[in-house]
Amino acid sequence: MEQVHRHIDEHFERYLSAVGDLIRQPSISATGEGVRECAGLLAGMMTSAGIRTEILETGGNPVVYGEIASGRKDGKTVLFYGHYDVQPPEPLELWESRPFEPAVRDGRLYARGIADNKGQLMAHILAVRAFRETGTDIPCGVKFVFEGEEESGSTSLAPFVEQNRERLACDIALAVDGPMLSGDVLNVCLGCRGVLNFEIEMETARFDCHSGRGGDIIPNAGWELLRLLRTMKDEQGSILVEGFMDGVRTPTEKDMEIIAGLPFDRENLKNLYGVPSFGLDKNEYYTKLNLLPTLTINGITCGYQGKGSKTINPAKASVKMDARLVVDQNPLDVAEKIKGHVARHAPGARVTVHGFMYPSKTDGDLPVCRTVVSALEKVYTDKVALSLGLGGSLPSYVWTDILGVPALGIPYANQDSGGHAPNENFRLDLLQKAVHASAQILHDMK
Repeated sequence: MEQVHRHIDEHFERYLSAVGDLIRQPSISATGEGVRECAGLLAGMMTSAGIRTEILETGGNPVVYGEIASGRKDGKTVLFYGHYDVQPPEPLELWESRPFEPAVRDGRLYARGIADNKGQLMAHILAVRAFRETGTDIPCGVKFVFEGEEESGSTSLAPFVEQNRERLACDIALAVDGPMLSGDVLNVCLGCRGVLNFEIEMETARFDCHSGRGGDIIPNAGWELLRLLRTMKDEQGSILVEGFMDGVRTPTEKDMEIIAGLPFDRENLKNLYGVPSFGLDKNEYYTKLNLLPTLTINGITCGYQGKGSKTINPAKASVKMDARLVVDQNPLDVAEKIKGHVARHAPGARVTVHGFMYPSKTDGDLPVCRTVVSALEKVYTDKVALSLGLGGSLPSYVWTDILGVPALGIPYANQDSGGHAPNENFRLDLLQKAVHASAQILHDMK
């Protein structure tokens, strides 16, 4: 194994070039730009690394599937999950370099998708290359599922897994995505929150009218939307949608033990997000991050948004929102409760669900989970911690609930990688370490 690790270090510049090739290909699932071209490019890279690869069609964007058979009859099989689609790069004016042209500055590689998730999924492919190029056997079976819809809700992934249960059979699934904790602590996530993406639209008149003739006479869509939103959450942040919190579990002693082992730096979090203060203590922070649901406004649209002023009384308004959901919450059930709430408080408003994922949870005491954690500890030494889950959402429920195997979330990227934001980046030292980590997992998963 020392030979593999040494090879990674000696050839990292060449490996970095391959990462750049994938980054240069746009793959924006929200618009469809470059998605199929990226799938083809990724499949070619995997084939060149010695992975038997296929592009498999789904009801939406294709899955790039790869497989390496185990040389042992009793060998375990690990499945690496990732996604090759990325978020739109806008607003372009906030980027310091072109979003789809990798740029290295101050020890970081900047580009759209470098951290979320192309750089992280490439760590697995490059790890396989290091084994192949050194003539070292991979002692376990390996499967790769790289989808093209994660940034748009992974709509086609669950049916794909349902239809390919036998093909995807494995001992554990690893979703390598997201940022580390402060201090470069790699938090192995024992689950992740689900999500519900939806939009509320209302129309109060046939057209925008003159504010002098219609103001306070014709209902204003903006004010009506604000009234509705104030019925959904109070000033303390408590969610008021009837039945929304049903089934949310009270934290257990085991939960609090895991939280006790995690790092917490209030000043770091304050500086990271650029807020004047950060009032949560450690238990409050991780309880909110992992064990409680959220209801978030993503964007509001209403009336005139151009330069100067336009004195109108808007007839239409809309809000895009998401709800992060925890174990025992069903996104479809929550969607019905939100629709019911809106119908009671704003009759005539329309709720449209744009996508959802179920939450998931895994037992970290399983032997196969301990093997993965032990492998990571060899690379990150004293900087590996178990966490209750990912604050964001990944479709890990397809592995735990459909395939019936444990699933861990492993974030290789730096905490300030800025996924989804302008100037998304991946520290080069952590990207190099990510390749070592994937290689060590392959070696130890005997």
